[in-house]
Amino acid sequence: MAHADRISKNSITKTDLILLDEPTNHIDIESVIWLEDFLVNKANAVMVISHDRAFIDNITNRTIEVTMGRIYDYKANYSHYLQLREDRRIHQIKAYQEQQKFIADNMTFIERFKGTYSKTNQVTSRERMLEKLEIIEVDEVDTSALKLRFPSAQRSEIFL
Repeated sequence: MAHADRISKNSITKTDLILLDEPTNHIDIESVIWLEDFLVNKANAVMVISHDRAFIDNITNRTIEVTMGRIYDYKANYSHYLQLREDRRIHQIKAYQEQQKFIADNMTFIERFKGTYSKTNQVTSRERMLEKLEIIEVDEVDTSALKLRFPSAQRSEIFL
């Protein structure tokens, strides 16, 4: 943590958002523990990119997923979020399948009794109901990549 001594204490503690890209790479366990403690107890908001799942689980209590044009906000650490996301997809798939069966059953009824005078009101009612039905969508697994470009920053002048 020798490089951290050069950064003033005020420059870290007054930030609103900290962006970290693989912050645990190339640092020892003592530094990881210090960083976790700092992020949990002193940081306002943190956006982290990391492959270190234990680190992510230790510092997160909220996970926001941006996928396929939707935003999901989970009040959970990363590992719990993964389980909740899988549960959401399973629920969506089940609801979608049930809705498709419901639609098929009603379409069968409509086709069967479309020309029957005694069933005209029921056929019309079911047609209207199907027209108003909001189709359940199942979230696809997002495999796209987010590409961000930041302009080069000016080189800082830090003196000891």
